[in-house]
Amino acid sequence: MPPARRRRRDAVSADESIPSSAAGLLAHAATLIPEAAATAASLKAPPQLKELVHSLPANHQLLLSLPQALALAISSDPNAGAASTSDSPPPTPPRAAGILLHLLLTHPSHPPRWDDILRPLALLHDRLVLLAIADPPLASLAVACFELAWRADAPGRDALVAQTLPYLVAQALTASSSARPVLRRLFALRDALPLLDYADESIFDFKMLLLRCFVSPLFLKAEEGRKFLALVLGVSEGTAREGLELIKAQVGMTGVKRAAVVAYGEVVFRAWKDGGWGQGGDRGGFPAGSGGSCGACRKQGGGKGGQEDPVGVASSNVRHNALHLLLDLFPLEDPDVTKDVNDPLLEKQFFLLDKLLMDDCPEIRTVAVEGICRVLNQYWEVVPSPMISKFLRKIVDDMSKDSCNEVRLSTLNGLIYLLDNPHSHDILKVLLPRLGDMVSDSALSVRVAAVDLLLAIRDLRSFQYTKVIGLDTLLSSLANDHPRIAQKITKLLIPSYFPSKLTPKEVCARCIALIKRSPAAGARFCEFVLSEGSSPRSIIETIKVSVTLALSQTGLNSEQTDGLIIASINLIKSLSDEGCSGLAALREFFTNEKLKLILKTVASEGARAALLTIAPVVLPDDLSVLHEVCMDIVVNAGMISKQEECQETVLAAHKLIFLSGWSDELFEALTDILQSKACHFAEIYGLEPLTYPVAASRRKKGKSLKKTPASDHASRKGSSISKVSNDELATASGTAWQINEILKVVEMRDAFLQSSHSETAFTSLKVICKVYIEQCLHLPSLDLAPLLAYLSLATNSVLPDVDQTGISCSENPSSKLSQKGKASLKKHKQEAVSQGNAVKGTVTLIMLGTSILKFIVDTTSIQLVNDDKIRCLKFASSYIKYAVLSIKKHQEQSSPFKGDDLKDALMLIRSSFTYAAKLLHLVLRSSTELSNPPEDAFFLANQLLDLVPSIGAFVGSRFAFRFISALKQWLPVLILGLVSCWLIGPHNEIATDFCHFGDSGLPLWITAMAKNELLDAAESGQDEQRERVDEGEDSPSSRKLAEMMVMLLKKGNPRILDFVGGVLLCTLKMALQGSEFGIVLGVTRFVCVRLLGNNSELEALQLTRESLRENFFEIDRYVRDELADDDDSKQQLESAKALIRSVLTDL
Repeated sequence: MPPARRRRRDAVSADESIPSSAAGLLAHAATLIPEAAATAASLKAPPQLKELVHSLPANHQLLLSLPQALALAISSDPNAGAASTSDSPPPTPPRAAGILLHLLLTHPSHPPRWDDILRPLALLHDRLVLLAIADPPLASLAVACFELAWRADAPGRDALVAQTLPYLVAQALTASSSARPVLRRLFALRDALPLLDYADESIFDFKMLLLRCFVSPLFLKAEEGRKFLALVLGVSEGTAREGLELIKAQVGMTGVKRAAVVAYGEVVFRAWKDGGWGQGGDRGGFPAGSGGSCGACRKQGGGKGGQEDPVGVASSNVRHNALHLLLDLFPLEDPDVTKDVNDPLLEKQFFLLDKLLMDDCPEIRTVAVEGICRVLNQYWEVVPSPMISKFLRKIVDDMSKDSCNEVRLSTLNGLIYLLDNPHSHDILKVLLPRLGDMVSDSALSVRVAAVDLLLAIRDLRSFQYTKVIGLDTLLSSLANDHPRIAQKITKLLIPSYFPSKLTPKEVCARCIALIKRSPAAGARFCEFVLSEGSSPRSIIETIKVSVTLALSQTGLNSEQTDGLIIASINLIKSLSDEGCSGLAALREFFTNEKLKLILKTVASEGARAALLTIAPVVLPDDLSVLHEVCMDIVVNAGMISKQEECQETVLAAHKLIFLSGWSDELFEALTDILQSKACHFAEIYGLEPLTYPVAASRRKKGKSLKKTPASDHASRKGSSISKVSNDELATASGTAWQINEILKVVEMRDAFLQSSHSETAFTSLKVICKVYIEQCLHLPSLDLAPLLAYLSLATNSVLPDVDQTGISCSENPSSKLSQKGKASLKKHKQEAVSQGNAVKGTVTLIMLGTSILKFIVDTTSIQLVNDDKIRCLKFASSYIKYAVLSIKKHQEQSSPFKGDDLKDALMLIRSSFTYAAKLLHLVLRSSTELSNPPEDAFFLANQLLDLVPSIGAFVGSRFAFRFISALKQWLPVLILGLVSCWLIGPHNEIATDFCHFGDSGLPLWITAMAKNELLDAAESGQDEQRERVDEGEDSPSSRKLAEMMVMLLKKGNPRILDFVGGVLLCTLKMALQGSEFGIVLGVTRFVCVRLLGNNSELEALQLTRESLRENFFEIDRYVRDELADDDDSKQQLESAKALIRSVLTDL
């Protein structure tokens, strides 16, 4: 080493030449570095400062503390010095910090400590925009630091690209002859491009910079620039679309240089080849006439065509891109060669299109169908006739029946587009009738497109749309399909059945002819004629003639008569909605007597409902003529809750009654019916006599309410009591359904709740619901309308004088019956069993319980249940347990659930599970540190988990796995329910005996899980206990449940894992007491192997460790005292002890 160099190093290593702190080094560097205004060139470290920093060893305290000092210097405010005290050091200029940071990154002997350096780098990155304006040399040095971190794959380097990329792109765009080095640096950061969110509005400026690159000659001339542009096309769909539009505009300009076209072709080819652009959404291709662009793409891809066929590759994305490129460039021809050379190339394109038309990927088939139709529309003369026939036959015969909805839709859309070319009409006349079934397609979008195809055909003189799809098929769709379809078919038929150029009389004749041919379709047709531009004058004439013809009934059947009336009503509705002036003439036409005559003439409930609906329009001032009719409809409604047509009539009557001011009479009529049935039911079943409030406003003083005669039950108290007839149950259900519908309409609900009849209705519904609950076991079917009305009325009203606890969701309803009622109920149950209705009755009862559970959840959600949450949890737990035991009972007897009964029961249990889990969630969510969750949450969580092994054991694993899919989203709630009493609230201290299962025994899910563990252990050869576990005891659904729980617990809070481990281990004492030593081993194995295996936080699981320790000594006592009867049991206990020792090594 030269002496001078040695002397300099010796001088540097002397203590007096090295600053004592990082702040001193920053101050020393500030004296050596010029100010920002003093130079405009690049910023470099002074040689003496560089030698000083690079000579320090890696473990020198100055280097260790320097990153933190740099972070403070970079983040400090340069204006803070003026406001600081005189003793504070002045702020350090950021130049010194930037140079020292660069020296740390380029230290020759030791790599940077990225964990320390990332902080000052991030701070410098955040100030890059300001530095680029105030101090460009320092900004350039900062970007160099960021590039060093990126190339070194430093942890957290992703945070250093958001400002670096725009800086380098701007530098490349503004550079002149020195652009290539900047482009190389920019291309080196290519992997950072996808890290940015190009959908965010804050990145708009950077996107504009990227788009400017596509028109920059600097990027097109350099290879790195062209590669970078290809990458830009792949960062986002929006960027790709805008970039391709710019390329198309540049290529299509007059006088564009061939070199630029070739460069753009290379960019597009690279982007397509890499598969990063064009993988979805709209794509802007090149115009087919751009010969230069086509030639450029062929030049770039021609040399590789023999190496890899993009249409035949395995990747659907590549095939998708190839199809779009092929369609955008079709016809791909070389203008510099002869036709003989281009023909094989054209045939190759046809072959590829045909191949892609039958591709396995539905997205590719969708694009291929519409693309081929577009090609045929634009280049019909170029495509040979045999190829046209081949394409269209495949599209019509095969693609129209494709399993994918989008492919069938693209078939119709493509054919609609192809109809614009007159040359296609001759062949399409032959092919389109094969598409007649598509108007009945399962997808609404396809049916809409099928009618759109007919509308396109209707405007062509050479076509008749009825030869494509028959008129009867169209009328069927018009009558029964979606309103969008019906309106389009109406538009299609208007020129034939409601033409605007004919006189109103001729129009009326045609419309009536349609109604006679198909009454339902004709009535639906009249619903949309006005919106499609028909004349109001013709519509009014049609209404008058139709009503007159319907009343005459000359040569008409009942269906045609109702069709004429409904059609007229639809026309009146349309005129009323549009506010047309012809309504006055109609009001003169519809006299009171005529309206009553029409009501007597119509036969269907739909026609009656429609008439009541338009009555306020045609008789706005006098509705009294309909008073008696409406009240008869209300009072005589029987099985209305299960008949939709009758429901429409009754609801229309309700509305008309309310508008006419007769609501109090309506309420009284319904309440009288409910009261009569309630008194009759109470007398039959021996319930206590009911007292009702007297509505003084409607009744004379002392006058009793009207009751249905109860035969002579009172005189036959000692004889056997017959059960309620089906007609009486239907009447009560229909009336209750009407009450429930009234409560759904805000105005009617308010009026009913404010009336004196609501209390009577509530009391009557309470009695009826009691009887319905008792009857549900021995009736093949039961209407839930009374229960729903009772629950709805209880929710929407506050009735202080009525006892609302008569029906308790957590009590046995039969406890309220008298001895005579119980004896009658017992007899009825025996009769039901003898009649084979036990299964139906159980399904009905499960349906009833599900409805009650839903009501509980709804009222809890709106915080109507506050103090009764424990009772709600008890009911949910008891009901879930009952449902499972009921299925088990029937499966073990000679009357198991089968077919639809089994599906209905399982569907109801699945719904009940969801409601119960939501109830548990609501209770846990309302618990706070001051209010401990009720213990019943623990029992409900166990009951819900028990459903998995229960369903698997009784009806098979297939149904159990379907149930698990519903359980998955609620599993976190169930786990919290298991440990909530000790995880939430003031009494969450840890104790090893905190879990008590009462008299219910071990939960089924824990037992099934333990048995699965024994089977797994036997199969893996860890013990010889397989003969102690039957093959049939394997529960795949319980195994799946255990796997889900383990995965969730290991990802979650260790404290929850600790408590769950404690819950499982507390079952060991019960298993030991019951001599279920296999369960002891199975649970121990699950906790030690599944939950605690490879757990590095075992020390934090205090409860689990203490429970393991306590159970170890208890198991050891059973072994020492020989409480285990046989050798196999002893072996199981010894295996359990060994598993605990593997976790607690201090035992």
